Amino acid sequence: MDLQSLYTQINQIILSLDFDSFWPGFRPLKFALYNENECFFDGRYIEKTDEFCANTSILFHGEQIAIWMVQEETDLCILTSKIVHEMFHGYQRNKGWDCWPNELDALYHYKYDAENLALKLRENALMLELLDRIEEPDPAVLNELIALKKQRSLKFPYEFDYESKVEEIEGTANYVEWQVLRDLNDTKGDELTQHMRAVLTKPEFLFPVRISCYYTGALMVIALRSAKQYSFFPAERPSIFTVLKDAAPSDGNYLSKDIYRAAASRAVDSFNDETAEIIRSALDGGNVVLRGPFELTGVNYYNARCYNGFITTTYFLMYRDGQEDKFLQGNFVIKMRDEKTIDTVYVWNIKE
Repeated sequence: MDLQSLYTQINQIILSLDFDSFWPGFRPLKFALYNENECFFDGRYIEKTDEFCANTSILFHGEQIAIWMVQEETDLCILTSKIVHEMFHGYQRNKGWDCWPNELDALYHYKYDAENLALKLRENALMLELLDRIEEPDPAVLNELIALKKQRSLKFPYEFDYESKVEEIEGTANYVEWQVLRDLNDTKGDELTQHMRAVLTKPEFLFPVRISCYYTGALMVIALRSAKQYSFFPAERPSIFTVLKDAAPSDGNYLSKDIYRAAASRAVDSFNDETAEIIRSALDGGNVVLRGPFELTGVNYYNARCYNGFITTTYFLMYRDGQEDKFLQGNFVIKMRDEKTIDTVYVWNIKE
């Protein structure tokens, strides 16, 4: 695919968008498209360096830019909305948002508890109700949603803190992406909305939990806006912690209403079994690409897993060899010596 031609098409679309309507104060950033061999940035080809990794926002020559790895043909409206998503991460950094989760710590310490996840599923159902009645929201639905979140924040503080931070960072960016797509193509925007409706009350969609937070964070923006709980200002963040500060937790009857507990429990077991099989397959394959000890500095947190001292990552891993930062491209299972130290890295041959 010709990066220059694709860049030109996307840039023309971006110039036509009203960024302020998506989030007051938000402005477009420069962006780069790259593949395995080339990188096109700000109207010209440049040298591709290890900085260009994954789809994200990076500090490049003193400014935040969005980057996107072009791998296959993608609908132009969808691709543009995703690049604006990454631009919003640059906006968050420029504004000094301080709610970035510690992803590596969460890989080890986030616990997939059936009760916590069952309550999340109930919350998701309530947020979809609010989406259905966005013009005339039901205060009782919002009150139940806030009470359940307060309850989870007290009973599962680590898990709730992690989820909420991901929702605040990725969920708001996904909200912007969603609005851009709706602006560019009503049909594609509706398809994304219907996809959210279809998956957010399915237990299996909560694994890994980070992925589901993209949608639940976007819906929290809708929920809070519809209830007029806060107003948008350029520097303001839609933090659920602010809303929960003075909220009362659920009265305890939530469990009697819950229809998701057994399904969530089965889903936890299935996820653990699947992860164990991924690890077993990689170890049986025996294709070792790195032997430690080295400090692990990054993986693809989007869908990474951690189980019994092993971490899985797709597309890449980053590590430190002495004072030198290094990068491996591919899908891997990492055997860890401790929470920071790589022992052995195995190739993970993902079955299509």
